[in-house]
Amino acid sequence: MLTILLLAAATQTVAAPTPPKPEKKICRREVTTGSIMARPVCHTKTEWTQIDAQNAANAGQALDQRSYRMSPQRD
Repeated sequence: MLTILLLAAATQTVAAPTPPKPEKKICRREVTTGSIMARPVCHTKTEWTQIDAQNAANAGQALDQRSYRMSPQRD
């Protein structure tokens, strides 16, 4: 009888792990070239971090290429 009570108590204390909550969407307004209407673009915080990092890398690369082209050529 005692073992049954102990087993019942043990099963009640072990809770099933709760699934992680889905990340909340963050929306930004984006104006497309050639349009005056902004449209919302929604991504998670993680996705926005990746997008921002990629945009920064692209901008840096474009600036590097521009400065390389504008530098005087040496013969």
